[in-house]
Amino acid sequence: MCAFSEKHLVCHNMDEALEYDAIVQNYWKFLYTDWPIIDRVKHHRTEIAAVNDIDSIKTFVLNRLGVIPVFFFLTVIFGTRAFSCPYRNVEKGVMLLYVLVKGISLSDMARYIPKTSFHTIHKEFYMHNPAALNRFLTTMLSEMFSTMKSRHLAAERNPEPFKNVTLNLDGHDSRIIYANADKASLYSYKLKKSGFRVQVCTDMNNMVLFVSAPAPCRDYNDGTMLLRMGIQNKIHKLDCVALDGGYSLFIGKLLDSADELQYENFCYPIRKMRGIALTEEEKAYNEIFGSFRSRIESYFGEMQSTFTKFSHTVVNKVAEKETFGAQYKLACLLMNIKRFVALRSIPTEQHHTLWLQDGFDYPSKTEQETMYALPNIKVKLSHSRGLLTTRKAFFDMATPPHTPADDNMASGDDDREYEVDKVVSHRGEGSGREYHIIQKSGGLSIATWVPALEVSDNSKVAEYLKSIQSFE
Repeated sequence: MCAFSEKHLVCHNMDEALEYDAIVQNYWKFLYTDWPIIDRVKHHRTEIAAVNDIDSIKTFVLNRLGVIPVFFFLTVIFGTRAFSCPYRNVEKGVMLLYVLVKGISLSDMARYIPKTSFHTIHKEFYMHNPAALNRFLTTMLSEMFSTMKSRHLAAERNPEPFKNVTLNLDGHDSRIIYANADKASLYSYKLKKSGFRVQVCTDMNNMVLFVSAPAPCRDYNDGTMLLRMGIQNKIHKLDCVALDGGYSLFIGKLLDSADELQYENFCYPIRKMRGIALTEEEKAYNEIFGSFRSRIESYFGEMQSTFTKFSHTVVNKVAEKETFGAQYKLACLLMNIKRFVALRSIPTEQHHTLWLQDGFDYPSKTEQETMYALPNIKVKLSHSRGLLTTRKAFFDMATPPHTPADDNMASGDDDREYEVDKVVSHRGEGSGREYHIIQKSGGLSIATWVPALEVSDNSKVAEYLKSIQSFE
């Protein structure tokens, strides 16, 4: 089984673990890719400008999200092109995440960089091609974390009688205000304030798979939004979605446009009929169902504590509804990555952490070419083996093994001879003379000092002595 705690998820079911391994193999290749090449666009300023207190920004984002979710955002989503303003592109991306996790307004970012600069970066990211960004986030949510088989295996841990349930769906309201908005249509009875509502569908591991477009709270109740998001076109015919009682009246209409789904694909509490009391069995069913459904509420709580922007205490000021929708999906995606990293105990590699280094930015084409000019892994391993061989040979010659026989057989040293490739120098005279020789060993050149009597090839010594005589 897979047990969840606030700190980590641990998967014990072998079939489930293998299914998640397949997901990683198919959709998590970004873990092993290099940082993308981005050549900085030309500005009126030639020097890179500093972001005030960037270390604190990075630390805050790290503590909320972890290393790998930020690496994913910077390399896969944000790292597609250079953005305006004379700051490091990596730091621009981290600042965008900081706004989401800190829950501050764009104007509040003026303490770090000029307000107009951050507005430009923010607009370029979210509004450059909003449709493409939305499609990408939607695809990643639906594919990166779950399959029908993984949902089936995860559902085996559900309490009876809900082992058929593979998905949870519920609405989430966020406080919102934007220009020219009809405040009355935005009113949320949950928040008692203006807000947007989204429908969020999660699997049994609380991985968000589907998110609806945001809509004004008053005019779009949960049932209306269920029909609007087209959940029947997103789920598998073997899925079963758990819904609260407010949705049940809309299921019939939903099934009218669903070719392969039936009532068995939806699970909801038993409604009390007028004048007829629920049986004890029905009461017990509803009580267990309510407790079981609470896991999606725990997800919303976790999301709000991670992304303060979507807590009920922060009023989101957005120019476009589409921007809010993209931000919400992005938050869900990064939360999923954070949880999945814990689920599969995915290790953090050194290149994942580069964004935390002072002054780091995406490599330019020239820098990338320089990186590839460095030794590859085969050469590096060969260098490692060569150095170990050289070092072992050096210490073996410098400190020959000592045995008791050495104390009684001094003549044994006379039997040691060194094969010489070249003599390069000498020191001492008479019986105390030593030669500085170059030896060949396993394709390596080794330099060492040896006594004259232990040199095996006197011709090399003669060559050396002849060469130095010409300078005497």
